[in-house]
Amino acid sequence: MQAKRGKRRSVQQRTKVLSGPGDKVFSAFLGVFTVFLIVVTVYPLIYVFSMAISDPVAVSRKEVWLFPVGFSSYALETVFEDPNVLTYYGNTIWYTVVGVLLGIITTSLAAYPLSRRTFAARKPIMWLITFTMFFSGGMIPTYLVVARFLGLYNSRWAIILPGLTSAWYVIVARTFFMTIPEEMLESAKIDGAGEFRLFLQFVMPLSAPILAVLALYYGIGHWNAYFNAMLYLGKTELQPLALYVRRVVIQNSLEVEPVVDLTYEQVMSTLQIKYAVIVVAVVPILCLYPFLAKYLEKGMLVGSLKG
Repeated sequence: MQAKRGKRRSVQQRTKVLSGPGDKVFSAFLGVFTVFLIVVTVYPLIYVFSMAISDPVAVSRKEVWLFPVGFSSYALETVFEDPNVLTYYGNTIWYTVVGVLLGIITTSLAAYPLSRRTFAARKPIMWLITFTMFFSGGMIPTYLVVARFLGLYNSRWAIILPGLTSAWYVIVARTFFMTIPEEMLESAKIDGAGEFRLFLQFVMPLSAPILAVLALYYGIGHWNAYFNAMLYLGKTELQPLALYVRRVVIQNSLEVEPVVDLTYEQVMSTLQIKYAVIVVAVVPILCLYPFLAKYLEKGMLVGSLKG
């Protein structure tokens, strides 16, 4: 009993030390800073959505600050009247799905052998992979290789192959794979499992957190990518949604048939089209995030800090 009381006292003393005035101030600062980050992150999303559906008159008078003022769906309807919007959507979904699948496969296949201590060449290969993070051939040589040498101009693979994998994601996945107990893999090898079977039946099922992280990051990258499409895709029927958003937001170009007799509401709604296009492009990827959120914290912490 006395030993238990002594332990309780020591725990209470440690708690008092940890919850001193300085710790309380620091905790309050972290709370305020977290709220600030939340506001800075969420406010633009709410503002853009509100501008897209608010009354055009309120938008023209700059009365929208956060939540919608009135309601009008004309801007969203105008965006979907563009005959190429569904084509852009389909192209973006194709680039995202194929890019995510191939990115996860290539990243995992590169990271797994580099995580094994029995792989003799892992250090020089890791040095080469790290080297590519600081030095590259540049835009013009890359364009010549992709468009001229490989002949991928106006090809869907011109969007997938140049960004197939990322050196940083390989390093993060390798670090995560190194946290898998080596003893488990060795016992499976003793039972007759080969490296490929180890990878598919043992490593991959245990790597759901890092695979979710890779899927989200590759998915966001392909969904928002427009620069490679601007370089390599001259055909409109192959272009992604991000290039369409850039054309509307920056160049003020919307591919709809002009209407001569416009109402006052329709004239005012033209100011909202940019916000409506952004909403159309952002909402699908935002809907995907909650399904992967539970894996992100574990995947990122283990993949970037351990090892």
